[in-house]
Amino acid sequence: MAIEPLRVRVQQTTRMSDIPEAIELTMDGLYYPLKTGFILMFDQQQEDGPVPTTIKYTPERLALICKGPIEMNHSFIEGRFTQSLYKNAYMSMTMATTTSRLDVSEESCTFVYELSMNEENVGIYEVHVTWTFEGGENE
Repeated sequence: MAIEPLRVRVQQTTRMSDIPEAIELTMDGLYYPLKTGFILMFDQQQEDGPVPTTIKYTPERLALICKGPIEMNHSFIEGRFTQSLYKNAYMSMTMATTTSRLDVSEESCTFVYELSMNEENVGIYEVHVTWTFEGGENE
C-alpha cells in the first residue's frame, strides 16, 4: 500500500554565524508520514535553478538530500560528527558537520551544526523548517 502524501507549505529560515541577515524561503511541498518519522519534499530556488530537496527524519537522524544543480546526501545526528560529499556544477567538496542540536516536532524541525568544507571551518548554521498542511486529512 502506497503512502499518500499531504500537500504542505514549507518555510525555511537559515541563520549563519557570519551573516547578520537570515535567509528565508517559502515553497510548496509534499509530506509523507512514516511509522517512525516523515519525508518532506520541496524545491529550493537557487541561482542555478530549482534544487529538488528531501528532508527525511527517522529517530535520532535527519537526512538532507539534494539532487539537481546541487547534489548531497548528508545526515545530521545530535552530538555527532558526520561527513558526506557536496557537489555542484563547478566543484566537489567534502562536507563535514558536528550537530549540536536536532529538535523535531509534528510541524517543524530545527538543526544547528558547525560546518566545514574541505576541512576549512565555514561557520555555525541554524536551520529552522516549518510546514503547514494544506488539504489532506485535516481539511
